[in-house]
Amino acid sequence: MAESSIRVIVRAVKILDCFVGARSPLGITDLSKEMRLSKSTVHHVVTTLVGTGLLTSDGASRRYRLGPKLAHLGNAFIQSTDLRDLARRRLIELRDLTDETASLHLKFGTQRIISDQVVSTHGIRRVLSLGLGRPIYLGAMGIVLMGDMSDGDILRLLKRGRPEKLTPSTVTNPQEILKLVQAARADGYSMLNEQTDEGVGVIAFPIHDHMGSIPAGIVVSGPIQRWQSKTIAPYVKRMRRIVDRVSSQLGGHPGESSAPIARAPSIVVAINTAESS
Repeated sequence: MAESSIRVIVRAVKILDCFVGARSPLGITDLSKEMRLSKSTVHHVVTTLVGTGLLTSDGASRRYRLGPKLAHLGNAFIQSTDLRDLARRRLIELRDLTDETASLHLKFGTQRIISDQVVSTHGIRRVLSLGLGRPIYLGAMGIVLMGDMSDGDILRLLKRGRPEKLTPSTVTNPQEILKLVQAARADGYSMLNEQTDEGVGVIAFPIHDHMGSIPAGIVVSGPIQRWQSKTIAPYVKRMRRIVDRVSSQLGGHPGESSAPIARAPSIVVAINTAESS
């Protein structure tokens, strides 16, 4: 592949990344400033992305948002991954251990997607929407998924994404979020309440692969009346051992704290459905 073609592909991926956390459509001028490229260069790449369905135009406003093709790619990614098969048995074990909902979340660029779940048998329980995509910096799951990013990359991501306060308890301050990530690296999990949904308690564990990265994680969540720190604590070690078995199957080294690794640019998928951890 010619060097010029590779450069165009890299620019296209970076343009898609610009839409992570964007609260409104972006114009050519916005993208040009973010990319530090000329408007004509950005317009050429954006026109190609619109033609493929990866971006869609708002018409007269000449502004753009992520297109429907990304949702199809995201769903194909979920269907094709072996992680769901590897993790399914462990989700059942976690549900049987705690009788709370256990769910698998995959990292896709700077998004996280709910791929699978095994729901609690309680009448009042947490049920997630499969296929939901959200920025990885939201909630306990996001905290552990950022564990393989450098502190500088995390702060840059948070500056661009501007975390939204979804509940009165949502942590949105970048420095506070960074401290939570650092603690999760050391502890091997993150336990937070009511970060994206009121009345929900959550504990999240990372899944490590053979490269030292964190491609996914598992959450156990439930109503805060039943599932909070004092009730979660007796299960933590056993839950971590169960999740570590998935890491072992991927060639990861469970039990060790996460270390930031260099990351390449990633395509971002955004799928709009319902709730997340």
